Amino acid sequence: MSFNSDELQAPEWVNSDFLKKVLEYNGDLENVTIDDYQISAATALGDHFASIMFRVKITFSTQEHPSETRSIIIKTSPFVEGFKKDILDKTNIDHFATEIFMYSKVLAECGQILKKAGYNDLLAPKMIYQSTQPHEVIVFEDLRELGYFMFPKTIPNEADTELIFSKLGRYHASVFRLASEDHKDFHRKGGIFNAGAIENLNFLREGFVFFKELVGTLPGFEIASEKLEKLEFDKIVEKCKQSVNSSGSYELLNHGDYHIKNMMFKGQNETEVSEVVLVDFQVSHWGSPAFDLVYMSAVIPPRMRMRAYHHYFDTFIDVLKKSDYNGVLPTFELLQKDLKSYRHLDLFFLATLTPLLCADKDEINEQVEVLLQSSNHLKKFYKAANYISYVKELLPVLLQEGIIDGLIDSN
Repeated sequence: MSFNSDELQAPEWVNSDFLKKVLEYNGDLENVTIDDYQISAATALGDHFASIMFRVKITFSTQEHPSETRSIIIKTSPFVEGFKKDILDKTNIDHFATEIFMYSKVLAECGQILKKAGYNDLLAPKMIYQSTQPHEVIVFEDLRELGYFMFPKTIPNEADTELIFSKLGRYHASVFRLASEDHKDFHRKGGIFNAGAIENLNFLREGFVFFKELVGTLPGFEIASEKLEKLEFDKIVEKCKQSVNSSGSYELLNHGDYHIKNMMFKGQNETEVSEVVLVDFQVSHWGSPAFDLVYMSAVIPPRMRMRAYHHYFDTFIDVLKKSDYNGVLPTFELLQKDLKSYRHLDLFFLATLTPLLCADKDEINEQVEVLLQSSNHLKKFYKAANYISYVKELLPVLLQEGIIDGLIDSN
């Protein structure tokens, strides 16, 4: 099955009455008659986890136009009892309220700041409808209709990396600029380490065990393996929580879940990417920009990171200068300081999320719920050649920098 099972059947309230309300919501259309509509799954297996999403192609009429078509994306909460719904019900973050806040109060203003600075490409899709009662639902324009597609590769190359980090620099600069004007409700604590009892997510705990087992089989990694055996999962989680919730050298509203599957791209033949747009702002997090940078770096080899960070920061400063920001400009040295203090997050991501984020799409042929609840299915991601290669490159760096020793000594 190439689609998520909970996206094969839309909830019954997605009907003509609801679609009419959506199309008339912003006042651009009046007296809409829904002539026909087709619903399909909006994403493929492995593209996302938290919500369920549907693509609806609508044929409708108004007095001025007898027959028009429009494609929309409906995002809502899981409504079928099961693993996904149970996990989300236990989180401490109101995902939909956060995302509605971001789209209605933040992202449009960020877009205006970026345009003033000369950056005219799309930052995020347009929200055309939102509600929390009687159902949690957000409706977006269909980016696929605008030529966007999911990332066509597994691991970003240097050109892709430059594009992705440049986009983050634009978003960070625009939201930093907004925060300087005392916008309210920016100080939100989100991200994976504030979502709930992360220690009880068995797929992360088991993944840490599989990571240790893998390192134990790698020739030349005996010292690393010996040290990792002394490190407890709960200890590294505790340290990560402390870091992301401590004050940064300078702070802004992070995306909070900045990885390759929360972006869509444009490019020639849907292979070479030249433009990126950001999606899924459900867990935005106020803190050091190092959080988004390290999160994205979970699939960026160490040899490519420093150049990416410089490109990110140059873009960040360029936006602030061109948007007439009057405050004190952050320095790259301050960013480096925070990145250094976040190095144990590199180890956490390497051991838990990197195997999933860099998995070959062709290898994902099971439902997310199955993958995350089955040890056998999860373990196969730790045997992938590209992941093992990545471990071989990053782990020696973390070992040399004393990251593992520091975590052990803090026990």
